[in-house]
Amino acid sequence: MSTLSTFHLFPSLPVEIRLKIWSLLLSIPRSVRCTQNIISHAAPRVIKVWDTDTPSPPLLHVNRESRYEALAVYAPYFATPSNPRPIYLSLPQDVVRFTDGLLPYIPDGPLNEIQHMITDTKDCAYFGYYHMGTLKSMKRLRELEIYAEKGLVYGGDDTDRFINLLVSEFEDAMEADPGWECPKVRIVDAQTGKDLRFIEGGAKIPGWVPEEIVYVYDDEY
Repeated sequence: MSTLSTFHLFPSLPVEIRLKIWSLLLSIPRSVRCTQNIISHAAPRVIKVWDTDTPSPPLLHVNRESRYEALAVYAPYFATPSNPRPIYLSLPQDVVRFTDGLLPYIPDGPLNEIQHMITDTKDCAYFGYYHMGTLKSMKRLRELEIYAEKGLVYGGDDTDRFINLLVSEFEDAMEADPGWECPKVRIVDAQTGKDLRFIEGGAKIPGWVPEEIVYVYDDEY
């Protein structure tokens, strides 16, 4: 008995069934790695563009009907005048992956919409110092996985020192801003895939906002 690899009658199906099939395919989350490449190094300006090795959603290219449905789910991001080709993402469901050094350069559009993110970091000791402000500005970020390279994570005599430091930086940020909806954080050994630490996330005091500072001026001075 042969396996059916092509369904030639698909275009003849009722439109409601075709749309249901498109919808099921479009609901599958992807993991998309975003990088930056240099396309010009003419002094004094270096032009970098966003790129990915993750294929575009296939339904954007099947036919007009599938593309119309796909564009209701996927939006274009990271296009620039130097590189107008966008990266198509469905940020409510896709996991977006960056090296941590790129976090300060994420454009405001995706920065404000990303909900699930993975970062690859080579230095946990400085992750919070350089990137906590960026994480706190990502208002929709709900899940964060930090993949740490083992050699740098376990440097020194104390094997847990840098991991504990990273966890404490999240705890300090939540203490300083009790209303911050910290994402769920999973710290992972990049080489083994072993979970190292987990931070539950959420706000320490939901709805908390800092009090406004009122300045009083004395007319005598």
